[in-house]
Amino acid sequence: DARLPPPPPPPPPAPFAAAASASASALSPSPLTLLPTSLPPSSPFPHHNAGTTSDRLRNALVRVGADPRGDAEAWQALITEAQSCYRGLIPSLHRIGKNNASSSSAMGSNGMIVVEAAGENNDNAPIVVDPEVELLERKLDWIEACYGALLHNFPYSVTHYVQLAEILMRLSAITKDEEEQCGYAGGGAMMTNNPGAGSASALSDPALSSPDRGVALTPASLLASAPDPTATTERRRSYDAKLDGIFGFCLGVNLDGSSPPAPHHPSSGLRSSAIDVDSCASSADVARSAMGGAAPHSVDLWLLYVRRRTWNASRTAAVDVPIPVPPAGYNGPAPQSGRGGQQASASVLHQQYEESLRAAYRDRKERIRKGVREAYELALERGAGFAQNNHLIWKRYVNHVRSWTDTVDYAPAAQRAIASGLLPPGSVDPTLTLPPPDPAHDHATSQKQLGILRGIYQRGISHPMTGLDQFWQEYESFERSHSESLGPVLIAEWLPRYQHARSVYLERNRVWTARELRMGRLAVPPVGFDAGGGNRAMRGVAAVMAGAAPGMAPTGRAAVVPRPGGAAIMAAGDDEGAAHVDDAELRALLDDEARTLSRWRRRAGYERTNPERLPAAEHAMRVRAGYGEQACAYARHPEAWFEWSAWELLQGGSSAAAAGGSAR
Repeated sequence: DARLPPPPPPPPPAPFAAAASASASALSPSPLTLLPTSLPPSSPFPHHNAGTTSDRLRNALVRVGADPRGDAEAWQALITEAQSCYRGLIPSLHRIGKNNASSSSAMGSNGMIVVEAAGENNDNAPIVVDPEVELLERKLDWIEACYGALLHNFPYSVTHYVQLAEILMRLSAITKDEEEQCGYAGGGAMMTNNPGAGSASALSDPALSSPDRGVALTPASLLASAPDPTATTERRRSYDAKLDGIFGFCLGVNLDGSSPPAPHHPSSGLRSSAIDVDSCASSADVARSAMGGAAPHSVDLWLLYVRRRTWNASRTAAVDVPIPVPPAGYNGPAPQSGRGGQQASASVLHQQYEESLRAAYRDRKERIRKGVREAYELALERGAGFAQNNHLIWKRYVNHVRSWTDTVDYAPAAQRAIASGLLPPGSVDPTLTLPPPDPAHDHATSQKQLGILRGIYQRGISHPMTGLDQFWQEYESFERSHSESLGPVLIAEWLPRYQHARSVYLERNRVWTARELRMGRLAVPPVGFDAGGGNRAMRGVAAVMAGAAPGMAPTGRAAVVPRPGGAAIMAAGDDEGAAHVDDAELRALLDDEARTLSRWRRRAGYERTNPERLPAAEHAMRVRAGYGEQACAYARHPEAWFEWSAWELLQGGSSAAAAGGSAR
């Protein structure tokens, strides 16, 4: 068995002032109480209990148990193994949710587990539980526990929130269409685990990491019937709650677009100590509430949030706007012919039905489009519009609105629904209820689309982003194609804003890059930090360089602490054969960390000069977002909190900045 000793109890939540102290070895825990906070004692995967993989996993678990908040390399090895295991489970995930029971169980004569049903409609009928599905669920629980334990020790690791949200998104899918939208079903690359790079997206789904894939509503989402109540199992509801908890904690929004209660509020149900806001106005909970989430700068999370809102809008429309049942003799939208009175009467009846069918699909389209638009607008308003990789959300928003007038063939989706055999009993043949032609609504949609696209383009070209030149060329083509007289006037009006955004983008790339800042790193303690344990200190020194330094102290090696005079000595816990690190190596690590922190200060100084010439409220939001990104990557470095708090005291508390916070 790959076993792990019980982790030390987490410290109570601390305010930002305490978190800034270099002597504190732990941050306040993540307030996602639905996620596990410790690693499981054993693994349900057979290859974890024998062979070389077992040795590597056991070594990673021992190292994590010895230094859960400093050994970044061990955590990276553990998460890489969890990702590999998840990739192997993807072909079987469609079976999840079939074991929807809870109570005592017993093994049946045929090897199946018989469980007595528990719930509102319990008729004492036994439910047969497939042991293979139960094993699959235990494997998923193990993977989730790995992420939960990491996030418990590193509550601001945005990269791992993104990876876990992708997993939960796929597991919460109800229909085959939703599963296919999650991608990586063909065994391609699932995830990347390079938190130190910072420049690449943490998303594994190619449909979300590109601006032109998966932006349109799928035909199946419009044709969907009301979800089968048995499909929403207790496990799926648990996945939904965890996913919504991630969005609420990281982005500061609920599924309906509202802001969740403050983490210290009694109605939030989140784990937090009692905090007197009047006496401790800079506490971690209050700061997260003021920020609108712990990581509103994550475009990857916002893209997942938009997909989640899209699914929710489609499911709600399927329930609220049912498709009318066709009358007898109706064979589709083809016109009926004949001169008899009976045939003429049938033709009128069919025409009335087609009109009701048009109204139903028209209502569905408008409801879904409204929900998706609200999600995009909320993301742009809360920080995704100017964050790193903001080009993804701007271009996906444009391409989504453009898809409103695309010609769609719904027949293949209806045929697939029939072939899948998943239609509810007694349902109507979907080929008889396909959306009929609706030229009047199509014309109204194209007129509405024109104004919306113009607004998105004009806002987007004023933001520095990757591919801004191509975005401007698309806007030029858009305006010239719709009006030969008005187009050149609007282009000349918005050209200076595009040119200024382009110059800021080029200048900003010369000042800082995401790779230089090491965005996405685990927030391990500073180099040389010793919380009182000898062998913990050295692993903290090496782990802070994870992804940049070639190695780290092996498990059980003692820490090396330089004397003031220059010679290196072994810290308490010295063991035979321990590797000695001289003062020069430690000094090199310290210098490298100092250079990285100086780059963060250079970035903050540049953003404080307001290069984009923004109003005071928007400028305060940009600067605050930059400090928030630094806090996520260097949460255990007092410099990050001190510099942020100093700016908030001097600038962030102004009336203009307060107005920007209330607008969010």
